[in-house]
This record gives sequence, C-alpha cells and structure tokens, in this order.
Amino acid sequence: MRPVENTPKIDDSPRGTAVLGGSFNPPHRTHLTLAREALARLPIHELRAIPSGDHPHKRGRDMAPAPDRCEMTRLAFADIPSVTVDERELHRSGPSFTVDTLAELAAEAPDTPLFFLIGSDNLLLLPTWHEYHRLLELATVVTFPRKGYPILASDLAKLDLTTTEQESLLANVLDLPADDVAASDLRDRWRAGERNPPELPHAVADYLARHELYR
Repeated sequence: MRPVENTPKIDDSPRGTAVLGGSFNPPHRTHLTLAREALARLPIHELRAIPSGDHPHKRGRDMAPAPDRCEMTRLAFADIPSVTVDERELHRSGPSFTVDTLAELAAEAPDTPLFFLIGSDNLLLLPTWHEYHRLLELATVVTFPRKGYPILASDLAKLDLTTTEQESLLANVLDLPADDVAASDLRDRWRAGERNPPELPHAVADYLARHELYR
C-alpha cells in the first residue's frame, strides 16, 4: 500500500470522508492545518469535525460546555467549505465511543470510504480504545505526527495488532512537520492573561473573551 502522502488526487477515485474527532477544547491551528492537508492529500470530498461528548478518556478534565465547544469548532472551520461540523456525539447519552460514530457513518453511506485521523501521541493508545479492531475495519486510520511521538514499526509491533493492521498504520501517515500545540497549554495561557495566542483562530479567541471561558 502506498503512503497516503504520495497518493494523488484522482477524479474518478472513490470519494471518501475523513473524520477528525476531538474535544476541540478549544480548536486551534493544528486542527485547521490537518483539515486542509487531509482534504488536499486524501481521496475524500469532505471532512467531518466531530466534537466529543462524554469522552471516556477525558472525563472530569477542564472541559468547556459542549455547546461552546461546538460553536467554537464551527467558527474555527468556517473558512474551509469542505469541513462539516457533526454534532452527533454531543447528543449521544453515556460514554461516546469513536467506533460507534464510524459505524453510524458507514451505515449512512455504505459505499463511502472512511478515513479516521489520529495524532501520533494517541497511536500507541489505540489498543485501549473500545472495539479498536472493529474501528480499524471500519476506517483507514491516518496518523499525523506530533512532536515527541515518532511513528515506529518497533513500537507498533509491541501492541495487540495484527500484521495487517500494523502495516496499514505504517503506510498511512501524513507527511507533515510534527507540532506540539496543546489545547491544555492554550487554556493555561488564556487564564494567565494571554489574549491573542497565535495558535488560536481569531474568531475562537473572540468567542472565548465574549463568553468568559477558561477563567
């Protein structure tokens, strides 16, 4: 399988959907860069930005209310026409699992290939995710580099993954510079009084100020 970064855009290829999930707490520059690069490099016609609901890995943390995170996500991606903000996880009761979201999308459009975007900082945690083998069947997982988290075959070999799953993960890596933008750092800096972090879209910074979030 050829790495996704070398895959040309072919007009008659299957038109897929990429899924970018996350707390978007708040959405920032990395999210926008990733969306633009995925739309340019993957055989997709849209990207779904899906704010998480009751995220099993982030309960009890410094999380802005779901309506605010959803609105900030809309503002952040407003200038990228092929991005749709999908609210389904915010309306799901109980824990929200990625595999359920991918299963719903697959059922809604059975002939549309799915690509799930994940940071390399989360890649080694994949076996802790709910029904992760099924997740890997439902979507092609595409990893984007995060600083300090190299994507190594030797690390994947230690995980409970089949050879086919390991090969697919290694083959589908976006060739982007690794960054270290962290939403937690942005929240801390906002609390400390920094009002124009370059990593925050202006519309998101304005929303934070108007609604007095992360105080």
